[in-house]
Amino acid sequence: MTIESFAVPGKVALYLEDSTLPEADFSSDKGDTIGVRTTGHNGGGSAFYISAAPAWTGFCARVWKAACLLFDGTVHTNEQMIAAALETRPARACDIWQCRRNGLAGLASVKIGRRVFIHINNTNPVLDGNSPEHAAVKAMGWEVAHDGMR
Repeated sequence: MTIESFAVPGKVALYLEDSTLPEADFSSDKGDTIGVRTTGHNGGGSAFYISAAPAWTGFCARVWKAACLLFDGTVHTNEQMIAAALETRPARACDIWQCRRNGLAGLASVKIGRRVFIHINNTNPVLDGNSPEHAAVKAMGWEVAHDGMR
């Protein structure tokens, strides 16, 4: 098996943010956030694990024809964490992935075998299998990770 890490758009760790600068942009593409690609030794399909990237920028071509993409589905909307009183900043300001804005259409044209949202906040309505948000994710070819999933 071959394992490769690569930089993806992301942000610095929370402990590196300066709380005295609430409007500061802590996004980064310098390797503060990475993705991981695994490939079997026999040249089989690749699987990608990217759990903390707020945008597709820069790696669509890399995941083209992947057998599986495990990708960050943290929140569904920009205001979700504020509405739940868990965060004072919108998702975009925290560089948090938004399924509705980014995930559903972002890779629609990229050829990928299996698409699975992981790293899902417990406030994300896609976790409710009966919600319209869950139905929308499934309609676009995404799965929602769950306990015991294989």
